[in-house]
Order: sequence, then structure tokens, then C-alpha cells
Amino acid sequence: MATLFSRSSQRFSSSSASSSLAASLNFSDCVLLAWVMLLRPGGIDVFYIDESNDKTLFAVTAIAIPFLRLEEEQWNIVWPNYLAGAKDWRGAIAGELKIPRTKELHAWKLVSARGNYLYGSRQLKKCDAMTTYRQILALTAFVPDESIITEVGSRGPQMYGHERLERVMYALFQRMRRQCFERQCNAMTYFDQGHNEYRRLYRKAQLHLLTGSRFGAPRNLPLDMFVKDGNEKNSKHCLFTQLADLISYAALAKMRHEKGVMEQSQQDIGLQYLYDGLPERVKNLKAGGADGIVRIG
Repeated sequence: MATLFSRSSQRFSSSSASSSLAASLNFSDCVLLAWVMLLRPGGIDVFYIDESNDKTLFAVTAIAIPFLRLEEEQWNIVWPNYLAGAKDWRGAIAGELKIPRTKELHAWKLVSARGNYLYGSRQLKKCDAMTTYRQILALTAFVPDESIITEVGSRGPQMYGHERLERVMYALFQRMRRQCFERQCNAMTYFDQGHNEYRRLYRKAQLHLLTGSRFGAPRNLPLDMFVKDGNEKNSKHCLFTQLADLISYAALAKMRHEKGVMEQSQQDIGLQYLYDGLPERVKNLKAGGADGIVRIG
């Protein structure tokens, strides 16, 4: 599929404008246009996705980072600005919390006081690890407002033929599409390495994504504004994916506590409060859930 990145593409974003354009083209031009994805006026976002689960509850988080924006009548690639912000975030973690930059941030290692995070050679005490975790989330000033979507679901009933983690991922795609539709932007997606099943589901969702409607039967609302196939990214080399891992695990912990399945020893060190360290402004509360967590069944 070709992608048209041009300033003039904004003129063709409405159905009436598209009709006028088609009327001025010959047949071969119209065939070419059918394969062109027009750039939307909101630009392009990049979604970074990661998940956490305990085989019964499944949590997925998507972080939307701006990639392309229209500024003063010119398209600008703004993604490097957010990468710089992510590097500053990681620098603050190194400077204030004494976790060297060389250490990849793994949620499960951090909460279990493993990984020699302190100074790169010592283990954190579990109570200190909880405080450190919340501070890491609190430092995420570089993330744009309302850019984080988190879904948590159980092994419950199928959703349009999908169950367990795929069921929650399917629901995430629905809300990613809604966010892009409301912001009038295109998007790309990065998954953590080693999960080909996510990419397959994502590829299908670009053609078929049934979405419930209060006005009647479910409608097919595919990810038709997403410009290419899903990408893989090694989380070791991606700070955005590491943050998505931290958030999804924190949301999973909160839901485990809500459902009464969290061990008392975990409650005693405050595992259920990790998610509350995330700033309110970065959560997409419109996606559902007063705390930014969409609960599915």
C-alpha cells in the first residue's frame, strides 16, 4: 500500500472533497488513488505496545508517541523530541534512583527485587523497590497528555472469536482506532519482540475489526488509518516499550488486588498501589475507566 505524505492531502480528507478529486481524474488515476492512503490532518502517531499476565488476568498497554505534526504550514518529524524526553527520563532514573542506564527496566525483576538494579550491582529491598517503581512512573513527564491506553481482562468469554490475551489485545485495537479517529491522525505500531501472534491479529484488524455499537449490530471498523504492518522492537533498545511494560504490570497488580487474588505479602509491600504513581494527565480516560484502565469482563 502506498502512503501519500503531502501537505495537499488534507484537501481530500472529506468525502465531498474526495468525490471532486475523483471527478477530475481519469480511470487509471482513480485505480492508483484506491491504493493510496491519504495523510490525515492530525499527522502520524507511533503506538508502542507491551503486555503482562498471570495466566488468568491479562493486561496490555499502548503508548502513543507523536511522529509527524503540521506546524506553521509545514510537516515536521517531531518524534526525536520525544525520544530526547525519554532519554532524559532514563537519565533521571539513573541520577535520582541510582539505576544505571545500562539496566533494562523489567517490571517483574523490579518488583521481585532482582536484577541488581541499585548501582548496577546491588539488590533493592522489596519495600524500596515499590517506592522506586512508583517514582519511575511519576517521572514520565515526556509522555503527551492522554496518550496511554491500558486494558485488563480475564480468561472470560470470547470477543468476536478471540479469548485470553488476544481478546484484550483486540479490545485495545478498538480503542487505538477510536483515539486515531478522534485525533484525525494516522498511526504505526511497535510490539515487543517474540510475539508473532500479536502481529497476526493486528494484520487482521487492519481489514476486519468488529466493534460493538449501541445503535445495533456490531460494525466492521478496521485499523484503516494505520499505515503499515506491525513492527517488532527489542525492548532492551526501546525506552517506550519498557515504559509500556511497567505500566501494564502495574495495572495487572491493581486488578489482582481488586479481584482478591493478590497474596498478602504483596499487599504488605504495596504492590497494588504501583499504578497510582502514573500521572493522571497521561492516561486516556476517554477510553474508559476512571483511572485509565479499561476493564473487560
